Amino acid sequence: MVRTVGRNLRAVAAAMLAIASACEEPQDPGSQVHAPLTDGGSLAVDVNTTFAIPDVSSVSSIPPGGFTVWVDNSTSQPVPPNGVVTFNGLAAGDHEIALYSIPMNCTVSTPDKGPNNPRGISIIAGVGGATAFSLGCGSWGELFVTTNTTGVDLGSGYTVTVDGGASQTIAANGNVTFTQLYAASHSVVLSGVAGNCTLSGPSAQQVTVSAGQTASLTFSASCTPLGSGNGTLTVMTGTTGSNLDPDGYTVTVDGTVSQAIAINGGATFTVPAGANPVALSGVASNCWVSGGNSGTVTVPAGGTGTTTFAATCVVPGSRVSGTGQLGMGAATPHNNVQTFNFDVRADLTGLFYITAYDDIHPDGSIATVFVDPSADPATFFKAYRTSSSACSDPSHGVEFDAIGRDAPDLVPFTVIVCDDGPQGSGRDFLSFFIFKPNAAGIGRSGMVTSGDIVKN
Repeated sequence: MVRTVGRNLRAVAAAMLAIASACEEPQDPGSQVHAPLTDGGSLAVDVNTTFAIPDVSSVSSIPPGGFTVWVDNSTSQPVPPNGVVTFNGLAAGDHEIALYSIPMNCTVSTPDKGPNNPRGISIIAGVGGATAFSLGCGSWGELFVTTNTTGVDLGSGYTVTVDGGASQTIAANGNVTFTQLYAASHSVVLSGVAGNCTLSGPSAQQVTVSAGQTASLTFSASCTPLGSGNGTLTVMTGTTGSNLDPDGYTVTVDGTVSQAIAINGGATFTVPAGANPVALSGVASNCWVSGGNSGTVTVPAGGTGTTTFAATCVVPGSRVSGTGQLGMGAATPHNNVQTFNFDVRADLTGLFYITAYDDIHPDGSIATVFVDPSADPATFFKAYRTSSSACSDPSHGVEFDAIGRDAPDLVPFTVIVCDDGPQGSGRDFLSFFIFKPNAAGIGRSGMVTSGDIVKN
């Protein structure tokens, strides 16, 4: 649970009085502050940040640089952790208001508004308004653990355990994320290493997690064949689409031996008999490999194993995809966690799913909004924009609009995604907003705490 405090109502009133002296007393916390204006409409936004329970004394958990307030995804201002900003000259009608640049250790929980961010607000011609965001910040971050295993017969993977408690399974060449770890030093143990495999370092390591940050740790191992003899491994590539990768790829076998390979070509290796890992790298950012760029091929002694990588390329920026989670903790009912899965193209094809575990319907079901014409032909994408000013680098962003299914209703919504870092960086971002009349719009947003967003 997050503890929130009262808004800086006098500061809001002061901001409104700077426009017109119509508010002499602080307004009711649940109401919208209005003041007559001589020219256009103005909006005062009050931000109030405190410590999350039970983390009530760690000053370092509150970001000193504050946040950024956005109106209609087009105009923004920085705001300190506790402060007020005012937007002037807003047109009459409904607007989208959002608070971004929120680190993963902070959560929006505003009285009467809950976690809604973005949200709707209405401006009446010649009338000003006010709204508030309350946040709680805790001294926790997350840990991204990666495994890198070379050789043959790597086995079924390992188990990663943090502080002798929380555990996750991890592939021999894979990654997992632990969220909501206190800002402190943590013990991380890798177990389940097969008898034919050897770690290059200790199985137990220490890592320091900082508030609002993602710490990373890598375990490396090598494995020897379980059997004897050699065989032949043939790797094929097939690439379709437009703007094909100009310089081909690199294929690596057993994590140690590599060859260049054409975008439509082949490469042959002599390898130990057994299960041989194969990976394709050097794929251009506007291309992707169906089913992933790595796998395992079993090669019999004296025999041959074959695998094919099928790649697709598009006009740069015309596809964005992602799978992952916003919010810390488990994706269970009533937790302020949202999971997402999407693959959207500039030609307005694809799919999008988001589930909000903090939004429970009266029948007990968890709120899910989706666009998937194959499952529901009434849903569709309306627009796709290849950049977003909400991202730290606008060229890393994509915005798209859609009509999606929300239980029995069809709802219009917009999504902003930012591919601002590799998987495990904690820098990717997603914002989701449902447009509703009379300032009833609702949404969720945040840094990606688990998973990845990729703009091709």
